[in-house]
Amino acid sequence: MAFDIELTLAADTAKFDPEDQSWLHQVATLHTDLREEAGSVSLRDAPETGAKGAMAAATLVVGSSGALTAAVACFRAWLVRDKTRTLTVTWTDDQGVEQTLTVEGRNVDQASFQALTEGVGRRLGGD
Repeated sequence: MAFDIELTLAADTAKFDPEDQSWLHQVATLHTDLREEAGSVSLRDAPETGAKGAMAAATLVVGSSGALTAAVACFRAWLVRDKTRTLTVTWTDDQGVEQTLTVEGRNVDQASFQALTEGVGRRLGGD
């Protein structure tokens, strides 16, 4: 039985201040692309402990393997546009354990999102 899975996203950069308007626009572009291609995105306004400033965070809800594939394509495309970008994705696996994957723009390759696609794909039931 398939059901929706929440992915928590935190975008970061080594290039811009977290409140820089150019950076905020780049993160908003990621959220817009995800809404159009992958599913429902809701914004969360909570700074993370130990992080520099308030990281842009959002929750993406995916309900199918197709939506997950589209989300990963959006993640990859967004990251490769600027090598200083980082995206951290957090989800709960099929054992109820929180998993976290961080991918940097300078290290995006075919296997970068493998743990995410395998873990979330199992929870989605491989539809």
